Amino acid sequence: MTNIASTVNVEQTKPQEIYSDPDARKILQLLLRNITVVISPQALPTDEITYPQLQPILGEHAPEADSILARMAAAGVLVETLTDKVPACPECNSKQVSSRYLCPHCFGFDITRSFLFEHLKCGKVASDDTFKKRDEYVCPKCQTVLHNFGVEFRAIGAWYKCNRCNNSFNATVHSHFCRQKHHQFTPDRARLIPIYEYKINMRIVNEIRNQVLVYGDLISFLEDSGLAVIAPHTLPGKSEPRTFDLVITSKGRWGAQKIIVMDVINSESEIGSDYLREFAAKVRDTKPASSYLVALPKLTDEAREVSRNLKLTIVEAPSLKEAMSTIRELPEIKELIS
Repeated sequence: MTNIASTVNVEQTKPQEIYSDPDARKILQLLLRNITVVISPQALPTDEITYPQLQPILGEHAPEADSILARMAAAGVLVETLTDKVPACPECNSKQVSSRYLCPHCFGFDITRSFLFEHLKCGKVASDDTFKKRDEYVCPKCQTVLHNFGVEFRAIGAWYKCNRCNNSFNATVHSHFCRQKHHQFTPDRARLIPIYEYKINMRIVNEIRNQVLVYGDLISFLEDSGLAVIAPHTLPGKSEPRTFDLVITSKGRWGAQKIIVMDVINSESEIGSDYLREFAAKVRDTKPASSYLVALPKLTDEAREVSRNLKLTIVEAPSLKEAMSTIRELPEIKELIS
């Protein structure tokens, strides 16, 4: 679908690619139903980042949600907000990363932590297990039974022992461990992956509504009529591949595939001839069985003359609803529907 009226300062090809992408359209249709919705990330137990709100509508494409959302934000259709940064493995990019506490002497991870207790009256400092006797705490120096933690005795820090080299120490060193590929790496080597939440760009919500709802309604209309529709779809051309907003496929004579292409031009004013020449070039290059250009609301007089010279079939209508009624009555479409 082509939108002539531009309301944002972004490259026009980028939003157009989003408007014609099936998965992106589904996301935008969800957001248009409630423009206050924020698409929020969620971490799985595996530490992979998902967007659960999109799983029902994207289906098997749900694992690709982050890349789809990123493209939509790059096009200016969505607004992204940084919510977190998570470490990822520098070797394989996995976000399934654990933190490890290591012995500073042998760098082993089999360490035991205990707390250091201090008896405030006699000043004895020792590990908590040294103070523990059955169900009581007893000072190992003066043998006083201690009842009130924080009053008679207190914790003054942690103490570690390495079960590998038997060294004791009061502070560990840290590393990360990739659970997927078993890479171990220091924090300074970790990749920091930004995690975003997304919402619709309110500055262009009217443009989005105009593009997405028109496009989606036309697809639904054709599919509900029993036609096989691919939207959008790229066909091989003589000079280069060409993309159309809609491609209708059906069986022709002797079982051969019949291809009908359709583009939609949606404008706030009359549509000029440049768009017609571009469409005609795509048709000549791909040679479909039939081609239709839907022009909303209408062509200029010059463009109408150009369409006759180029032998294009144009559907002019002030609204999509009226255009769909006209499309249904086209002889070729009626034949396919029947």
